[in-house]
Amino acid sequence: MHVFRFLISLSLLTLVGLSGCSTLGVRISPQPEARQPRKTLQWLAGVTNPAAESLRAAQSRTLSPEAQLSLCLSAARAALPEAIRCENESRRIYNAAVAQVVTLVQKTDFTARPLSAPHELRQLVIVKTGAQIRNPLEADTLIPAASVHITRLLSRTTEPGIGVPYVFGYSPNSPVLAGQPGIPRTGIWSPATAVLTFSGTTAQLTFRDTLQEHTLQIGHTRVPLAADFSAPIALLVSRAQNRSLDFRALLLTRQKLDQAGLFQFQPYDPSKIPVVFVHGLLARPEAWTQALNGLMADPEIRKRYQFWFLLYPTGLPIWKSAAILRAELDRFHSELKRTPGQRDFKSAILIGHSMGGLISSLVIREGGKRLWGQFSDAQIEDLQLSPEAEKSLREFIFFPPRQDIARVVFVATPHRGSRLAVNPVAGLASRLIRLPDFFQINDRRTLVSAIREDARDLFTMPTNSIRFLQANSPLLTSIEKLPLANPIPYHSIIGDRGRGDTPNSSDGVVPYWSSHLETAVSEKIVPANHGANENAEGIAEMRRILREAAKN
Repeated sequence: MHVFRFLISLSLLTLVGLSGCSTLGVRISPQPEARQPRKTLQWLAGVTNPAAESLRAAQSRTLSPEAQLSLCLSAARAALPEAIRCENESRRIYNAAVAQVVTLVQKTDFTARPLSAPHELRQLVIVKTGAQIRNPLEADTLIPAASVHITRLLSRTTEPGIGVPYVFGYSPNSPVLAGQPGIPRTGIWSPATAVLTFSGTTAQLTFRDTLQEHTLQIGHTRVPLAADFSAPIALLVSRAQNRSLDFRALLLTRQKLDQAGLFQFQPYDPSKIPVVFVHGLLARPEAWTQALNGLMADPEIRKRYQFWFLLYPTGLPIWKSAAILRAELDRFHSELKRTPGQRDFKSAILIGHSMGGLISSLVIREGGKRLWGQFSDAQIEDLQLSPEAEKSLREFIFFPPRQDIARVVFVATPHRGSRLAVNPVAGLASRLIRLPDFFQINDRRTLVSAIREDARDLFTMPTNSIRFLQANSPLLTSIEKLPLANPIPYHSIIGDRGRGDTPNSSDGVVPYWSSHLETAVSEKIVPANHGANENAEGIAEMRRILREAAKN
């Protein structure tokens, strides 16, 4: 049995081109306060300005927390003028002082503090409301971004500047997320940066939402905010399955169907365009980790876009997966309209990898008689199906093109299938997939008998995702014949394994003849295998497309 499972797994890995296997290594380091003074003093040694002296004095273990807090605030205030002018040493002292202040006030639940401080500081106020401000008391988890250690990421997405980056973690039942239509089961993790400012005898601590702003006005100067956008991604991934492949969701599709849905990476923002990532066969949303991280590195994309993910069990036939995406988009519209003060979302951009591209393609096409008529001459209303079966069939067959999709990006998409889907072990895996019972036995027999004889074999079991992906599959051909919603532009990103042999190229799974679309507004060949969604040049092309779309 173990050998059998190994062969199935090996075949399926071949089918997806060994792509999407990478996961992040995520470790959160503790904050051992006993070691912090020694480490601080190491880099402060030899610095003799007032800010450094106050910060150095604050490390004494003999001081009360109140005295430490006062000295840290004095250090931050003394360092701030030079830190604003980008003087590196002063900025480092300022940020170290801010971090220590947060540690101290976190122990007392971020309450306002009167001070017996030197240099005329009398009060510390923690600002908890206002535009682009996050309330630390509302977070279920507050983690310094610097304590999140990440491996296997192409590059860490950070911004230098004033302040100390943190990650705010909100559990799914957090009041902060009330009215959010797509909360992941692991909650939502958002970046924020702690900043200290000063007015007279008052110090103010605020946590700035760096998804909303990347600079801050301090006095007469606008300064860049430090930020870390990789840490929230890593924490989300580490609390999910933290793997890009999911064999169980393929083979046990029936059991996993209730977990399907559209989920947000960040709190909903009606001013931003949604980008919906749709993963491929055998994959999970984690397959988009590298792409999300790379796109978040662009300030213009952070400003204009928000990111969502479709999760679905990949054994489903693509018409059912497309129906799930359509239903989830409808649910988002409905829930947002019911939320007081909330606005509906702008037309979304779909980015689909491999089979996810086929799902995205089906979503923007028009079904109905042109689809059903390719396989049957019968009228659906004349088939004497049960009401449940007729409803399901119409869901699969009769659908208008979406009016809320503005653009589609196809990444390594087998529009005309792949020959790997017909290898013997993949065929065996196909027969092992356990699908939900979309139709009862009598309804299934009625449906099959209504199909024209020359197409009837397509609808006998197993009618799952692997069956769909066979090269030159009539099922895929039928989809390609459906009219597109016009004038939706779409783009192709295609791997050639670095061989430069297009149009005779392949990404190892999908040949160029299958992924090429004559009517695409752009086509980018990247030196990648089937994992073009994780390739640096593939991600750069996604960034280019999104930046171009933002201008329209």
